[in-house]
Amino acid sequence: MCVPVDDPAMLCWLQTQLRVIKAWQDELASRPDADLRQVERLGHHRDWLAEELARLTPHRQAA
Repeated sequence: MCVPVDDPAMLCWLQTQLRVIKAWQDELASRPDADLRQVERLGHHRDWLAEELARLTPHRQAA
């Protein structure tokens, strides 16, 4: 099965992934025993994914 990466359903899925990573990062950061390196890694991954999504959809804004 091959789904074009610029397919609207795929783009929607990627935007959902951005929201999930952000929620995960926020939840992890709110814990008193938070591993700040993990929070930072999630932030880097979210930034990377947002940049990729913006590159795939230059006429749209990434989540």
